[in-house]
Amino acid sequence: MGDGPAPGSGLVSDISRHLAGIFRHMFPGVLVVGGAALAYPGKFVVDLKSWQHLVVLVAITVTVGNICFAVNRYGVYQVVDYILYLCKIRGPVRGATPWNFLTDLGRYVRKSLLQTSDRFSRSLLQSSDRFARARDHVAFRLSAALLLLTFGEVECLAALFHSCKSQLNGHGTPLWIGGLIALVVAFWQMIITRRIDYFLVNDEQGKGSG
Repeated sequence: MGDGPAPGSGLVSDISRHLAGIFRHMFPGVLVVGGAALAYPGKFVVDLKSWQHLVVLVAITVTVGNICFAVNRYGVYQVVDYILYLCKIRGPVRGATPWNFLTDLGRYVRKSLLQTSDRFSRSLLQSSDRFARARDHVAFRLSAALLLLTFGEVECLAALFHSCKSQLNGHGTPLWIGGLIALVVAFWQMIITRRIDYFLVNDEQGKGSG
């Protein structure tokens, strides 16, 4: 009794639970390194039969993935978030002055993490599993949006910069179109994620201050 695996345990459950982290730190690096290999095949020489080459490749991929995530999450996304803040899109809501973003964002994050300010929040705290699933959903959506952002950036850069010997040569227009579509979808998902997060922090009717 009690020694068996917990419900939902196993490889599939573990992968699902950590998928947002994989989206954040692994896939962006794979996109960038893969894009570089396609754009400049003559300069990207890796012996896949050599474990030393594979170790270096994995280290570079993970490093690049983390850098891309950090730049997009705390650079590009922060700019988008500030624009939405100025437009009073639900989330950290702008007050009388547009120069109070840091304070309003800090208060919103505190409210989001502590969930103690209203009846709806207290009812959520009674079910930590439900709250954890809700937070995981928001984190996953944001990670997916940032991955789409990276994909769009890689496509647009590959359309601009590639070797004449690359298989991408002569396909600049499709790359541009695909990259721009990915960027539009990414920005749209950022707006949706911000709205979902707002309703998670506040009551389901969207009452209360952001």
